[in-house]
Amino acid sequence: MAVRDGGSAATGYAEIRQYCSAAAQALEDAGMPPGERWDEAGGTAFYWTEGDRALRQGPWGHGVVVFWGVRGGRRGWGCAPLDAAGGPALDAVTWLPVAPWVAPGLLVGQLRRLFAEGVEAPERAG
Repeated sequence: MAVRDGGSAATGYAEIRQYCSAAAQALEDAGMPPGERWDEAGGTAFYWTEGDRALRQGPWGHGVVVFWGVRGGRRGWGCAPLDAAGGPALDAVTWLPVAPWVAPGLLVGQLRRLFAEGVEAPERAG
């Protein structure tokens, strides 16, 4: 998995990065590692792109980004489809129905459903 750092080490988000690293390890252990990880000041984003075996039976045409961060005043796990250029469609961000600090193993279960089925009743970010 490629890891890119957007400056989170300098902003005091060590706890977020540690938690997201545990989530990344749980995903790796479950056989569904993200192809890329971005760490930034407010959180972490995991990318799965078109053709990734974790997405092969789901509705994600170009891929999906799953992120832990803050958006519209809300903190926690969200997702967005990737567009044809490989960037996140930020107008289609949906919050996952899990607690912000959900146990990494429970997050893996939620992502298995998300990858296979998509989002049933999206809660759009504000």
